[in-house]
Amino acid sequence: MMDHGARFRTRQRRRRTVKLAIGLFLAAWVGSVAFSAVNEGAVPPVSEFGTIPAPSTAGEISQFCGSGGCWWEMDVEIESPQTARSLVADLGLASERCEPMNLWTLRKTCTGRAEDDGGLSIYLRYDFLLSKY
Repeated sequence: MMDHGARFRTRQRRRRTVKLAIGLFLAAWVGSVAFSAVNEGAVPPVSEFGTIPAPSTAGEISQFCGSGGCWWEMDVEIESPQTARSLVADLGLASERCEPMNLWTLRKTCTGRAEDDGGLSIYLRYDFLLSKY
């Protein structure tokens, strides 16, 4: 049977270990958020574009960068009977849509579209919480 002093030391060690674990976790989280905030060149994986409904197909995917960061842009090759408008409706891109925020990096993945002369381009980018002041 443990005496009172041994139990006290065990509790103290346990508390120190928990405090250390919490401190390490918070340091890693702050580092992750800070890196995400300064890494404006980061782009989501291309696989997040999803699939294009047949008979239209995904075309060329290019990366662009500007003052707000970098993004992917995919040209969509529209085939009859689809139109740019019907394809936008099928993909649910009437307006930009964003996934829920990733709490580890404080950023979310957003998808949107640009139409020009009957053509369609879809973009994929990160939106950083910390970039909105």
